[in-house]
Amino acid sequence: MLSEFELINLFRDIGSEYYEQNGIVLSPGDDCAIIDLPKPLIISVDASVADIHFPSNANPIDIGYRSVAVALSDLAAMGCFPRAFSLSVTSPINDKEWYINLSKGVKEIADEFEISLIGGDITKGPLNLNVIVYGTPYDSKVLKRSSAKIGDNIYISSQIGRAKKGLSDFVNGDLESEFIKDYLRPLPKIKLGKDIINLASACIDTSDGLLADLKNILKSSEVGAIIFLDDIPITSGIEDINAGDDYDLCFTMPSNIPNNDFYKIGEVIEGTEIKLVSDKGYDVDIKGFDHFNNE
Repeated sequence: MLSEFELINLFRDIGSEYYEQNGIVLSPGDDCAIIDLPKPLIISVDASVADIHFPSNANPIDIGYRSVAVALSDLAAMGCFPRAFSLSVTSPINDKEWYINLSKGVKEIADEFEISLIGGDITKGPLNLNVIVYGTPYDSKVLKRSSAKIGDNIYISSQIGRAKKGLSDFVNGDLESEFIKDYLRPLPKIKLGKDIINLASACIDTSDGLLADLKNILKSSEVGAIIFLDDIPITSGIEDINAGDDYDLCFTMPSNIPNNDFYKIGEVIEGTEIKLVSDKGYDVDIKGFDHFNNE
């Protein structure tokens, strides 16, 4: 029979080599960790639930990696630098090898971004992982959803719908699909957030669907948008604009800043309406993912 403390020890030292650079004064082992940094902490939390956010039969290495990655994406959207994270695991599984592999995935992304695991919990119950991430601004500016201005251009950085295709291929047994990695191993756009911090006016990550998430920027900024559907790079079809799990950044930028590094998909306009324009005859509703309306 596995013990709680035996499992905790599998995770205890993840990111310990980064304590000093991340301002970790008191590491896991006490009731709380202590972080001492000269800049304000930016904090976000994400829940990953089996068969909602990841297939329960996925490799636990991928489950561990993905659960931390999607939480880090929120820091990317704020243009912030990741420092540390906490991890809470609830699981009915009694196989120690499963937890060893889960910890490998967590360690892999911790090493990729040089972040420290500073605490958490392990309990028995339905499979889910909860991750709290801690970051700091690169300078004094933090990107928000509420700062889009009329006349700004709207950008994304990559093709949409790849994660949706990856999940479909995984479920259908096409395990050689190049898209599966986009779903199980999403790459938080931390570098992109850093690159646009002093250029963008507003930003959000596309976790719930491109247009649904863009709508959150527009609502917070009290503006509208015209979207050029023909200019959006899609994977399978126009319904990709409602597909979640891409974890790209959607951001607005003043029109006087020329930029050819990203995909311009629209412009910020007066009012509160989203106008969808297409010369190809695309006809689509804005849906997005909603935990309580996507049964």
